[in-house]
Amino acid sequence: MDVSVSIVTWNSAREIARCLRSLACQRGERTIEALVIDNASEDDAVAAVQREFPLVQLHANARNVGFAAAHSQAWPLTRGRYWLLLNPDVELREDCIDQLVAFMDDHPRAGLATARLVDADGRPQHCAQPTPSIWRTLLELSRLHKMLPRRWRGRLLLGPYWTYDRTRRVGWTWGTVLMARRSAVESVGPLDASFFMYGEDLEWCLRMRQAGWEVWYCSEAEAVHGGAASARQCWQDAERQRRILSMCDAALAQHHSGPWMAAYRLVCCASLAIELCTRALRRRPRDETRHALQYCWGALLGRGSVDHHSDPQPL
Repeated sequence: MDVSVSIVTWNSAREIARCLRSLACQRGERTIEALVIDNASEDDAVAAVQREFPLVQLHANARNVGFAAAHSQAWPLTRGRYWLLLNPDVELREDCIDQLVAFMDDHPRAGLATARLVDADGRPQHCAQPTPSIWRTLLELSRLHKMLPRRWRGRLLLGPYWTYDRTRRVGWTWGTVLMARRSAVESVGPLDASFFMYGEDLEWCLRMRQAGWEVWYCSEAEAVHGGAASARQCWQDAERQRRILSMCDAALAQHHSGPWMAAYRLVCCASLAIELCTRALRRRPRDETRHALQYCWGALLGRGSVDHHSDPQPL
């Protein structure tokens, strides 16, 4: 078996059929198995899989155990050389898996690799991220990064600064379309189930890199990503952003000392405060920046966390 694909659903009936159809249409001679772990959906997600995709291994949980725990639940059931974590709101291009497998075969130190993610209009999503660091945040805080040539700025900071037109090693990436090498997962373990949703991908990438594995972005593999289909059912944008910040902060705290985290949070607060003032002067939308600053300041004072295990409810 070449690839085991695990998909976690929660009220994803509209998305999961398109996702599984794109999986069934993959070109190449790779052998693929699919596992769907449903987190107590209240819609027709389970019935839709049973009705249209009888060969898919379906496991329906009695409660919502979270994104990371559900994928980790799938891990012991996988048989492939590679394990692909796939969001239900993703449609794979027909050669996506073939390209990812070919890349992993050619790069034996690659523990994780993601595809090029685009939205419905073909615009790249910012899934290639640098390793969070104090000096990178200081570089943006000082606005010195604006003095760099655009190409250097993209290579250094990735995220929204980069063009996403070539394959390269990255600091961390999203768990949206994420292929893992079996031997790498066996050496460091699957996703940390203590993260209910968000932050688990950052923590996994950091753990992989500390064990000597590499994390890559593969531009030859492409997938269309709807974006936050499950999260938007239960959280408004401000709350969703707060949870992302909190979970990523918790992931970093697992791999850094207390003084490093305090310095990092302080630099983030300063950077966001300057960004908020700049947006106010230019009369640009600033709610998102204000919410991020409020969270970072609370985290610096020790009161910014959220419950990692909270079970979301539909709005």
